[in-house]
Amino acid sequence: MKDKNEVMPRITQPEDEAWSPDVEAAIATFGNRSRNEILRFLAANGPATRGDIVDAVSATEPSVAKHLLVLEETGVVHADVEPGRRHGRSPRYSVDNGRIKALLAAHLDYLLNR
Repeated sequence: MKDKNEVMPRITQPEDEAWSPDVEAAIATFGNRSRNEILRFLAANGPATRGDIVDAVSATEPSVAKHLLVLEETGVVHADVEPGRRHGRSPRYSVDNGRIKALLAAHLDYLLNR
């Protein structure tokens, strides 16, 4: 049993120039099951509103909203309404297949030391 004063180890970031912003974005994007489920739904069903996504995936509305923000930040999902203009509107979200491929390639290159 651990001593109650023992400090938990901290999660570290690799100190490696191969750990690029795209590798970081790949981890943020594909390292979460709900985000993968959202991407699969959008890829199969084309542009959809957040409500459509909530109805189709196993996540709550607040969770889907949070995941969509991350997916937009990493560039794999785009909305037809800009973030500052969404009040009272229901943007439709779609995937950027090229960006998904680029992030997966960056992650693969990192893992295989290429």
